[in-house]
Amino acid sequence: MEAPQYALNGEFEITTHPHEMRMSLWVYSPVITERATGSVLLDLTGSPWDLRRIEEGRGRILMTLMRYPDGDREYMIEVAPFEAIAIVEGEAYPLAELGVVLNAIA
Repeated sequence: MEAPQYALNGEFEITTHPHEMRMSLWVYSPVITERATGSVLLDLTGSPWDLRRIEEGRGRILMTLMRYPDGDREYMIEVAPFEAIAIVEGEAYPLAELGVVLNAIA
């Protein structure tokens, strides 16, 4: 696991959990945790989704993800933790359903 990152005034911790998809090819799947409660808002551990970049803005955590093995396309996912939604390709979904939504778009 790489060093955690913090977003939205330190209220949320983003960690990555690496797992080997193929010989020497590692995917760093993101986990977002609310620090005050320890509640896990998003856990893509063991999935083919690799976290490339993380930013924040307008009360949202902006993640750039890439799906293994399709390395040609990046997806910008906006996580609005205070609203419990994720925005994927312009459409809002309940945050709890993000894993299912990601599997459907790729």
